[in-house]
Amino acid sequence: MTCVLETGAEMDSELLKVMVISPWGYVFSAVWGALWGSFFNVMIVRLPAGESLVRPASHCRACGLQLRFYDNIPIFSYLFLRGRCRRCKAHYSARYMLVELLVAALSLAMFSTFIVEAPGALGANVARFFITSLFSGLLVAISFIDLDTMRIPNVITYPGIPAVVALSVFMGLPNLWDGAVGAVGGYLLVRLIADGWELLRGRQGMGYGDAKLLAMIGGLLGWQVVLPTLFLASLQGSIIGIGALLVARALRQREASPQSAEDGEEEPLHTTTIPFGPFLCLAALELMILHAHLPSLTMLLFGG
Repeated sequence: MTCVLETGAEMDSELLKVMVISPWGYVFSAVWGALWGSFFNVMIVRLPAGESLVRPASHCRACGLQLRFYDNIPIFSYLFLRGRCRRCKAHYSARYMLVELLVAALSLAMFSTFIVEAPGALGANVARFFITSLFSGLLVAISFIDLDTMRIPNVITYPGIPAVVALSVFMGLPNLWDGAVGAVGGYLLVRLIADGWELLRGRQGMGYGDAKLLAMIGGLLGWQVVLPTLFLASLQGSIIGIGALLVARALRQREASPQSAEDGEEEPLHTTTIPFGPFLCLAALELMILHAHLPSLTMLLFGG
């Protein structure tokens, strides 16, 4: 009888896994991501302005028209309305749709990484999917806020750090305390770099917001990812950032007056500031996605 019950339970588990890892599973994960992408758009716009995330309801910021549910469907409403308000025809930034697409794509990536390609119990894998898909969307929101304002709001990081440390127990880390150590280590590492750079050069190289962001990343994924995240972020930030600065300087020189060009007036690269937060977010996303594709990196970062 016991054998029969165990066989039945295994069959039910396999059936449930087949149902989850089906085309409908991918559809659900994409819709899930797009819906949260709409919410993260609200965060990107309202948090820097000190506005509530829940009141007033979604509305046109030009004429104040409250959006109906059919005008607020992620991605599709933007395309149907051609990026304009139904009443006043004010243009909506294409970034609204971009964020929704990006969060939906990341949700699909996390579904593939933590459910389709991940070994282990289905329940634990599903929990990791929900956690990482939401965390990915939050990293997208933080990146755009940092690009807009050069700041990472404390209203995200202060409650976010203890929340992700608590959630880290579901991430399959080698030890229950890996998340807590990762949060403390991530913060102290960036503070050490930022304060040391300020002592040596007289100006701040990294902000304390970056320290709290790395604390969030280490708090969820464990202390094992702190150094790889900082290394990848620095490498990609150097390549992308310097390239972008060179392009921007070339464009400024092209638009500059002939007199200023003759005088050789140009802004030195080292005086231009670019936010580091988006590169930390990019590195964290890459490490989460690579979790299922590089076994050696998996063992190093997640102990599994």
